Amino acid sequence: MAARRVGLGTKISGNEISKCLVVLLLYAGVFITLSDASCYFALPKAGVEGCVHDGKLYERGANWRDDDCSDCFCSKTGEKSCCKNFHKPTKYDHEKCTLNFNKETCNYEVISKEDPEKQCMAFESVG
Repeated sequence: MAARRVGLGTKISGNEISKCLVVLLLYAGVFITLSDASCYFALPKAGVEGCVHDGKLYERGANWRDDDCSDCFCSKTGEKSCCKNFHKPTKYDHEKCTLNFNKETCNYEVISKEDPEKQCMAFESVG
């Protein structure tokens, strides 16, 4: 089948939209797997004009950060997506330092066990 250009005003069939959606979801799945991100997606709920998260209704198009430091988005069609967008240090001096998660900044901190006011160097992170 030959490729065709789609411009403004061009009608696209439901079958073509479905194919594009499948390809987009496959790419998104590969990207999320390779990025080591922690994301989840939720389909719109029937009869709800927006997205419900932790008992709160968010309007379509809204962005927010939840109590677990996930960045969330409610699409214009009512799909909700939330991703944890922080990195967890993995390579640091485990004998002299400890890892703490700061919920105010939504970041991990590597701090000295002897002096909690002093930060330690981290050499690698995941997430």
